[in-house]
Amino acid sequence: MKYSYNLMFNVEYQKNKHFGDICFVRKSHRDDLVILDSEAEKILREVILNDFIEREPNAKDFNVVARLVSENILIPSDSTPSIVTKPIAKHINLWLQVTDDCNLACDYCYIPSLNSRKTLRTDIFPLLFQHFKEIEGLETVHLKLAGGEPLMVFSIWKEEVQELRTHLAEIGIALELRLISNLTHLTNEMITFFKQHQVIVSVSVDGLVDSHDIHRKHKNGAGSFNTVMGNLKRLGEHDIFPSVMITVTSDNYLGIPALVEYLIAHDMTFRVSDAKGGYITPAQFEQTMDAVNSLLDKAVNKGYPVSRRVIFSDLRTHEPSSTPCSMGNHAAAIYLDGSVFFCHTEFQKKEPLGYLSGGQNLLSIIRLGKQKHFGLSEDCQRCQYRLVCAGGCPLYRVNGKSAMCHVYKKVISQVFDIYEKEYD
Repeated sequence: MKYSYNLMFNVEYQKNKHFGDICFVRKSHRDDLVILDSEAEKILREVILNDFIEREPNAKDFNVVARLVSENILIPSDSTPSIVTKPIAKHINLWLQVTDDCNLACDYCYIPSLNSRKTLRTDIFPLLFQHFKEIEGLETVHLKLAGGEPLMVFSIWKEEVQELRTHLAEIGIALELRLISNLTHLTNEMITFFKQHQVIVSVSVDGLVDSHDIHRKHKNGAGSFNTVMGNLKRLGEHDIFPSVMITVTSDNYLGIPALVEYLIAHDMTFRVSDAKGGYITPAQFEQTMDAVNSLLDKAVNKGYPVSRRVIFSDLRTHEPSSTPCSMGNHAAAIYLDGSVFFCHTEFQKKEPLGYLSGGQNLLSIIRLGKQKHFGLSEDCQRCQYRLVCAGGCPLYRVNGKSAMCHVYKKVISQVFDIYEKEYD
């Protein structure tokens, strides 16, 4: 079959000190960008040079052609520029809310449905499987089990995810499980399950004992730090090494460097992020990240692999991206009742994009949220880090860009300098 290039779109490049020349296609909306990898760029160059290409479904690069067709960048010869194509995704990432209940009372929690007393619909996993098997080109499902505290309802989902993995494997799709936990409740059965099913555990730690316990308290007011660290040690004894999620606020920012120093010393993986919604000022976050990156700069000289251990807020420092997250592209958040949201911070606060039981293709529902990434400021459009920061979280932008704009720019520059040291 012959394919031609959609002349309604523009092929553009952006120079980046770290990534080099980034090739992308700008679609109808100026913020709707599709970044091309080397294979896709090669095919597009061939099409533009020759006015068309010919590819049969058994060609080794046909999957790349199919993706470009699904984005309406390439057009089959018997179609028009208005062709409607079935969306394709190799990977899909879902936040699955398995409970709204939580045994902690963190004062900055951003889950609006917390403690709603609602329960997980009983057919949620079979519904998900039906959607997964209909997604064209799907190879891997990345499923985050979250809440609330998901380990409080471990008995409800443990067998369901095993069945889901089995059914997906039968049709050639891999399942990667990640648990988002406060790690204050842990049994031997859970540890065995994590080990057996290669569950990736992510735990929130907001500092050493005094800083952490400012926010992350039990409902009786007692701190949770000692319990969390004890459970981290238990997991480590079984060769399970969780990643740590650090949320920086105005109350704990001075204690974050000490925590980072501890994590580096124990060769742990972590993500450090600014609390969204006004819980920290840019000046405070800048001070924190200056100290953190100073520690990392020294650690990389001693062999600590920063690029493989640390994630910096929503910044795309490993590969360029037109958006700060995958929501609206191949990711979404699923609520207890099967409703599909752009983000878990919208549960019971915004209208869902759709429903698992609504008869619509899941990927098509997800793509309805893509426009939430649009509306970047002119500053963002011109910025050298447009494809690294991408304007920050779209739900918390101020006048079309992140409130942390100048801090993010500084952090990106610092991180890339650290990467260069690591790669040398």
